[in-house]
Amino acid sequence: MTKILFIDDDMHTLALMEKEAEILGYQPIVCPNSGDAIQYAVIFNPDLILIDINMQEFNGFEIVKQIRNYEQISHIPVLILSAGDQEIEGGKSLDAGANGFLSKPLTLSALESAVNLYVNHKINSQ
Repeated sequence: MTKILFIDDDMHTLALMEKEAEILGYQPIVCPNSGDAIQYAVIFNPDLILIDINMQEFNGFEIVKQIRNYEQISHIPVLILSAGDQEIEGGKSLDAGANGFLSKPLTLSALESAVNLYVNHKINSQ
């Protein structure tokens, strides 16, 4: 089962993303504190990580950079989530080391497409 780590300090948003993942048959892991993001990624070893940009302790870009510098989890595909401008935030996401960008609110089809592109494609190409 595909494991997806959602990192966001908005509990309502986390609950919605968790439900979407469950509907699609994925195993959601929710991290409500950006300071715990690396620990969650190491412990749960997800297949995909989705990170909100705007959070209290660390922003999404900072977390992506931390993930990319942590050898044990640096290979995991990471997508930035934001309600901001896709062109601007998408470019910043790639600059930070993310694999891509998804607009908020996250839709079922966007989540399914992301898993197909970043997880299933990776599995099929090995």
